[in-house]
Amino acid sequence: MERILGFNVSYLARGSFWLSLGQLATMSSAFFLSIAYARYLSKSTYGDYRYILSALSIAGIFALPGIGTSITRSVARGFNGTFRQGSKYIFFGSFGIALVGFGTALYFFIAGNTTLAWGFIIASLVVPAVEGLGNWRAYFDGKKEFRAKTLLNVIDQLFYFCSMAVAMSTIFYFHLSPASSLLVLLTAYSLGEGLPNIFFYIQTLRKTAKDAPVEPGSISYGLQLSLVNIPATIANYLDAVLIHTFLGPVALATYAFAIALPEQIKSLLGTFADVTFPKIAAHPDIVGLQDTLLEKALRATTITIGIVMIYIIAAPWIYQILFPRYIESIIFSQVFALSLVIFPFTIFNTAMKATGDIKKIYIYNIVSPLIQITALALLIYPYGLWGAVAGRIIGRTANIMLPLLLFQIRR
Repeated sequence: MERILGFNVSYLARGSFWLSLGQLATMSSAFFLSIAYARYLSKSTYGDYRYILSALSIAGIFALPGIGTSITRSVARGFNGTFRQGSKYIFFGSFGIALVGFGTALYFFIAGNTTLAWGFIIASLVVPAVEGLGNWRAYFDGKKEFRAKTLLNVIDQLFYFCSMAVAMSTIFYFHLSPASSLLVLLTAYSLGEGLPNIFFYIQTLRKTAKDAPVEPGSISYGLQLSLVNIPATIANYLDAVLIHTFLGPVALATYAFAIALPEQIKSLLGTFADVTFPKIAAHPDIVGLQDTLLEKALRATTITIGIVMIYIIAAPWIYQILFPRYIESIIFSQVFALSLVIFPFTIFNTAMKATGDIKKIYIYNIVSPLIQITALALLIYPYGLWGAVAGRIIGRTANIMLPLLLFQIRR
């Protein structure tokens, strides 16, 4: 395979095996929970649930996500102290998300929608644990300790799954109203995501000496990445907010199930990017990377084409068996899956971040999401869910191909 594809398959296999195993645990959890959501939740309840999480995810910019990338980059170079220092910025910044959530809750109280108001309050209470302490993963990525990270992720997913399973069982057994169901779901989500992060973060903190070196400029680099990631964060979750606002929670539920499976496939493919990041971060020859990555990405598309074709053929059976209440999502899902064909070219985004070319990163992180934001804003209102799918595809194409153009530009 190395001769055919032109890249180090042995390294990817060793690293991505464990990350893929962890991703499979995540996918399995999401898979079984999605079946429960589809069968036992009303579409309006599930749509409101996705809306609240998406709105708070947009506010996730306050958690300074770029510092996580900087932590991985620095730890890969031996500066373990960056984890300790960067973690403080991320944790205290995440309180901004909670403030946004409480402010949004106040708005809905005034508007008379107490269900969404209480939903935002519950989801905001433990945001610092959910968003502020999850950066232990960045440390393990930098150390290339993919096996250890996977084992912790599996435990994390088991806890989350059990938490959500208890919530769904409660909803089903007690025949809770849609409003009560939403609040129970959000409570289970917050606890299921937050409590493991607290424990794993403390354990990871003990791995790093208090006097461990901090890479000069790493925090500044992470803050710059966070700043330029603001448009990308908005673009990633804007579709859910706009669909809920213009089309309602039922339409959002239909859309969420349409993109769910292709997004899980994308996450599984993304494990290869996680594996290659620390390797590229330590690569001394930028010119050599420019000359070889394009050919490797082109060869890898032969794999993604096969995956997409299999999914398009199988999708009708999958939905009829597992999600019979969401048959209308099939065609949207099949079309959206086509955007995965060019996924291997995301390696250029990884390469740009790993080499630390901040000027190119600025261009990419501003231009690419603005294209998706513009497409979603212009297409969702007049064209509904088709507009959302088209906006996502346009955005993903720009998100993948723009780094290719930028990275090929010689310094």
